[in-house]
Amino acid sequence: MTKKILIIIICIFSILMTACSNRIKQNDNTGKIYLNDKYYNNGNFIKVKGNDLSNINNENYILFTYNNYCNMAIPCENIFQEFMTKYKIDFLSISFEEFKTTKFYQTVKYAPSVLVVEHGNIVAYLNANSDDDLEKYQDTNKFEEWLNNYIYFSK
Repeated sequence: MTKKILIIIICIFSILMTACSNRIKQNDNTGKIYLNDKYYNNGNFIKVKGNDLSNINNENYILFTYNNYCNMAIPCENIFQEFMTKYKIDFLSISFEEFKTTKFYQTVKYAPSVLVVEHGNIVAYLNANSDDDLEKYQDTNKFEEWLNNYIYFSK
């Protein structure tokens, strides 16, 4: 009888320790998040629609919203693509017209923008209407520095 109780206690303790260690691994006080595994992939833009985002509400991902009227000296897609290729991270991509149908439009009113999304909530985003963010749209290193505050670049 005591052997069974001891085995049960050891099993419960093992389960608790495993759960706690996984929780610590995910929350290491850096404020960074891991993207879902499928986004550590090829470094591509994955086109989505507004309703697609509702279906992945529990995922962590990067969302790029764009408009066809962007006239920056260096197209920001090139900056983002360079980063994506370097780290093999896929970004979801949505047109700004389609983006307006999402809940994220309540927060992000201008495009282009890059949003870091954790479980359906915006963690951070680039503001196309802010001079402070302009260099992140034009310099791969500045963009990388900014994004490094929020996500891990590899699993």
